Formats: sequence, structure tokens, C-alpha cells
Amino acid sequence: MKKKTYKNNIKGYIEGYYGKLLSWENRQCIVKSLYKNRMNTYLYAPKEDINHRLCWKKKYSKDWRSNFRKFAEICKVYKVDIIAGIAPGLDFNFKQLNEKINQKSDFELLLSKAKQLLFDGATSIALLLDDIPANFGDKFGTKMSEGTYHGILANKLQQKLGQNIYFVPRIYADELIQDEPLYLKDLSNVLDPKIIVFYCGKNVVSKSLTNYKKIKKTLKNRIIFWDNYYANDYCPRRLFVGPYFGRQNIRDIMINPTGLIRTDLLILDIFANNFVSNTSIKEWKKILNLHGVPKNFMQIKNYFLNPYFSSVPTAKTVNVQIEDFEALDTLLWKWKGKLSREWYPFIFGLKHDLQIHKKFLTSERILKTQTIPLSEFLIKGELK
Repeated sequence: MKKKTYKNNIKGYIEGYYGKLLSWENRQCIVKSLYKNRMNTYLYAPKEDINHRLCWKKKYSKDWRSNFRKFAEICKVYKVDIIAGIAPGLDFNFKQLNEKINQKSDFELLLSKAKQLLFDGATSIALLLDDIPANFGDKFGTKMSEGTYHGILANKLQQKLGQNIYFVPRIYADELIQDEPLYLKDLSNVLDPKIIVFYCGKNVVSKSLTNYKKIKKTLKNRIIFWDNYYANDYCPRRLFVGPYFGRQNIRDIMINPTGLIRTDLLILDIFANNFVSNTSIKEWKKILNLHGVPKNFMQIKNYFLNPYFSSVPTAKTVNVQIEDFEALDTLLWKWKGKLSREWYPFIFGLKHDLQIHKKFLTSERILKTQTIPLSEFLIKGELK
């Protein structure tokens, strides 16, 4: 069979994390960075926008729509496509798909919102059904297949809009398949092959994007990798800004990072460098230097390189040196700027963790700086 080819690669930024919500000014900065780095797509799908997910049936305000239109104009100038996401999965009534559509039906509300976003300047629409409870059978009966009905909904939305859409399935990584083993098979039986699907690979946070198996065997659709390599919404005390490995020669890929604007602009430069040449420590250091990161950071870089991959991570050995504390103090007290202010809590948190590891902190200091359950554990347990 002849391999499918596509006119344009899809590369860009996903505003798709929990816990952070960018300002419109921040988003403009991201778009300019995408243009500079020859990337072409912005996915608007922030979990903290209540009208996107939690209260998706609610209409956007006039002020929000005005800001979105201005943002869309900026995107046109910088040749960046906006995919506007809607995430109705928490309470969408799938039984209504078998009924005649009326103005109050969930599908009609979804369609109306999608049309409004397109009217206001979105290039396309993404339907997101990720991160929802695995209780489809309890809500709608076991005779209805979740994968089938998710595919039917995506097809219907695409048909009514009259243009191709993007789709995030509930099973969006191989490690989630055990949750519903027939989901992807049932989805593949109905999903329009023109719909473009987001997928994370073998794991939600994948070490490599070459070892995924189930999705490419099951779906015939074009796949964009939703990459959580730098995301930290699931571990908000940690930060990852290391070199970008395991993603060479990927045609369609978008990065879902931190929501910290200066950090994300740095990450976009690291991300984009991977398209030009294989990422190296030398090139990575150059990028950090251009963003004003002091050389002292290299002393503690191993704590910030990358996340623990896979669903069964292994522990790492910590070799704490006096130079680590010297570097931490320099970064905390002498490095000043917008990026340093974003990194301050992570650097200070690391300093406390290393002090606890070396048993440098007194009980009083632990009580002042750590959460109540952690301080209780440390004082009564580890430091006993």
C-alpha cells in the first residue's frame, strides 16, 4: 500500500494543560515564537477555561470573543493556524445522537459553539474527549460502545461543519488501552479517515515517539503527536527544561508544556531546534544562554532534565555535592529576571529537598517550609 503524504507538516504549541491559563498577550508571544521557529499551529484547549471543558455548554462572552478575534488576526499575520478545542465529554448526552436534533440538544449546543469559534477566526475545530471517567457503560448502557459513539459524534460534527476536524480520543496513549480494550477498534470501525487524531504514544508522557503500537495498527487516520515531554501539571513541584530527545523525524507533533510564558518560550526554542538538527547538549546550552539562564544552572541541571517515563518509573540515586548548594544560592539570590521569577519556586523547592536529603534542616525549619503531612512524616519518620 502506498504511504500517505501530506502537503504540510503540523508542528506547534498546545495550550492544553491544567493549572495555568495564558493571557492574550502571552498567546501573542507564543504565536510570534512559532513563526520565528517555522511552526504553524496553535491548539487552544486550556483545561482552566471553564467554557472549554467544565461548562462547555456556556457561551463565550462578548469580551472573550473580541479578544479571540484579535488573536486570530495576529495568527493570520504570522501564518499560524488556530485549532479551537471543545471538550464536552464530562456530561455530553450520547443517547441524544439517536434522537432528532433540536435546539436544546447537546449536539446542537456543540455545533453552535464550534460554528461561533470558526466565525470568530479559528481555522479548525478539535473535539476533545480525553480525561473523562471510564463510566460510559454505567451512564448509557452496555449496548452502546463508547468508541463507536465517540466516532459517531466526531463524524457528525465534521459533517455538519463541512470541514475536517481534529479529535482527541479518550484512549490517547497505549498505556490507557487496558481501561477499555475495544475502544480503539470500535472507534476505527466508524471514524471518518479524514479526521486528524491526537495521540501521546506508548505512554501519556512518552520517552520515545517511535515505540507506540496500537494506534498505528488500528486507525487509518493522520496522527499528530500530543507531546507531554515538558508538561508538569501532574507534578507541579517539578520543572523539565532539558534537551529534547526521542522525537527525531516526526512529521506531525505539537508540544504541551507548562503555561509559564517565559519557560514555554524557552521550551519552544528547544523543541524547534530538534527539527533543524539532532538535539545535543551543546546546542541546548546555547539556547539556555540566549534566554539568560546562568552557567551555574549546569551544576544542578540533572534535576531538571526530563520526567520519569512510563507508568512504572525507577528510582534514581542522588549524589549531593556542596557545589549544588552554592549554585542554588547563586540562582536564588543573584539571578534576576522574568524567567528567574518563574523558576524561583522550583529552585527553592529543590534546595529544601536536598537539605532534607542531607538532614541539614531542623524540625522547626521543616515545619515552616513543608506541607503539614510531609513535615509530620519527615519529623516522625525519616528524621527520627
